[in-house]
Amino acid sequence: MGRMVQGGEWIVIVLVALVVFGPERLPELSRKLGGWARELRTAAREMREGLEAEVSEVQKAKADLTDPVKEVRQAVRDTARLASETNPTRLEWKGPKPLSGPTPAEALADLDRIEAGEALIEEPAVPIDEPPGADQPEPGTEPPTEPSSDLSEEPT
Repeated sequence: MGRMVQGGEWIVIVLVALVVFGPERLPELSRKLGGWARELRTAAREMREGLEAEVSEVQKAKADLTDPVKEVRQAVRDTARLASETNPTRLEWKGPKPLSGPTPAEALADLDRIEAGEALIEEPAVPIDEPPGADQPEPGTEPPTEPSSDLSEEPT
């Protein structure tokens, strides 16, 4: 299949074509055959160029996707290397002071308590199922009186 036609074989083909088609029609047939070959080569070249353009676009898209991944991997490696070099058990807070909430020292103390297994949540002063102020009477009403548990007092 990959064998090319050699010079002697071309001579045999031309002689057979001369005999079959005659000397008058042979130049016209060879022009047509040359035109078809030219169109076939042009179509093959255009197809090859189109495929090469598509492949280059895919390769560019691949590079666009892999470059950020490589950068992130390198940043993770650098961070891991720095972390293994310093090997701190706890880093000092270097950010801004919080405006509300626990201070960094209080947060570190809470962390120490957590690591020691102590509970951080204290029992609430108000039961969780009752909203704050539920035991207060509404304005304009008198609080309910409770019977005295002291028996020494007599009603008057």
